[in-house]
Amino acid sequence: MVRLPDNIVFFGPPGVGKGVQASRLSERRGMVHFSMGDALRAEVAEGTELGVLIEEALARGEFASDETVLAVLEKHLDRGAPVTGLILDGFPRTIAQAEKLEQMLTDRGGELSRVLLLDASSDTLVARLTGRLLCAQCGETFHQLFKVPEREGRCDACGSELSRREDDSESVQLERLNTYRYLTEPLAGFYRQRGLLDVIDGSGSIEEVSERIDRSLGGA
Repeated sequence: MVRLPDNIVFFGPPGVGKGVQASRLSERRGMVHFSMGDALRAEVAEGTELGVLIEEALARGEFASDETVLAVLEKHLDRGAPVTGLILDGFPRTIAQAEKLEQMLTDRGGELSRVLLLDASSDTLVARLTGRLLCAQCGETFHQLFKVPEREGRCDACGSELSRREDDSESVQLERLNTYRYLTEPLAGFYRQRGLLDVIDGSGSIEEVSERIDRSLGGA
């Protein structure tokens, strides 16, 4: 049974809801939720040297390099962030990143306790990804199936027009899912060999998935 303080990695394909589940787990257990995606976007927004590298990679249609994302995490940890009770969301993505993460935590007196791989069928994930509706004004998100706005095409929070992302077509999302699984399968094997990996069914409601996660971690 996992006992706090722990360090837990969340990863999974686009649309599986790992960000939502990591945030909910953080609230339930008093852990620190570190979202690599949010951290990368913050670097870009602040115009830092790392942010420039991230923006250049995105412009080429690539992920940020291992060196860049590791530098972002190290910067976060060196700001005085705890090295126990961390939920790492969207990181690591590669074995090289996973090995460096272990070293970073060990150097700071921490360790990794569990790795949760949230997954669901491609049909389920594509349905989620292609139904998203976004408000460019306030950032609120809706969904044509799971979170329908009260007024069709309008944000419940601010009333602005909702839109779909240009890359939310079925063909684009299938390609993203196939690429993701190809790139991350070695990472799943890496953690499976270490006895840290637990695969969580990410289908169903948010509450159902949260319950599966709590069972995996040994209850509340």
